[in-house]
Amino acid sequence: MSSARIEVKAITIFSDQFLIQLKKHKKFKLNLPLRPIKILILLILLFPLNVQALDFRLGLGVGLRRINDSYLRQVYGNGFIYIPHVQVGFTRYFSAELAYEGGYQKKAPIGLYLEPSTLRISGWEISGQLHYPLRIISPYLKIGSGLYFYRQDIDSPYVRHKVNHHHLSFQAASGCQIFFKKNFSWQAEIKYVFLRVKPYEIKVDLGGIRYILALGFKF
Repeated sequence: MSSARIEVKAITIFSDQFLIQLKKHKKFKLNLPLRPIKILILLILLFPLNVQALDFRLGLGVGLRRINDSYLRQVYGNGFIYIPHVQVGFTRYFSAELAYEGGYQKKAPIGLYLEPSTLRISGWEISGQLHYPLRIISPYLKIGSGLYFYRQDIDSPYVRHKVNHHHLSFQAASGCQIFFKKNFSWQAEIKYVFLRVKPYEIKVDLGGIRYILALGFKF
């Protein structure tokens, strides 16, 4: 058996065992099909087997996010987010990205007695990107998974209400990179996060669209 086939088999076994252990872990409630996650892991791990040089980029994005749930949007509103990310390019047409989305934290009175409350949402994301390079611009499509954390605190004089959970879900985006200078680029992106959670008996849609503008630097 060739060394390449051995590496592919080892990576496949690793991805299977990783997903099995993740599904068994009590802290993670996976109600999602695992096959798309496995395919993404395999793509990210297999692409380096046939490339000689990797392309590393660091970036920082800022933007606005929308909350789909109408009641929470009315109480807290849409908000500002920041997204630092690292991107590894395996070929001209494919790259992988690891990103952190933070910044959304809103305070507002809530409920019949207008009690003080705070809502925070953040998340770690891993994605695969397909690029179509055209001279100084490069449109792209992106799809991936994210581990999102959401916390709501209501400071009630009667009963203190607190939600502090996390949820694994999917996100997809499209955008365009514009290259300037030698190693710098601007990036405009529209991203949608699927995030329907059920902290108690009622489902809440914390997902929504994001509008992001980022600056990137290539090593």
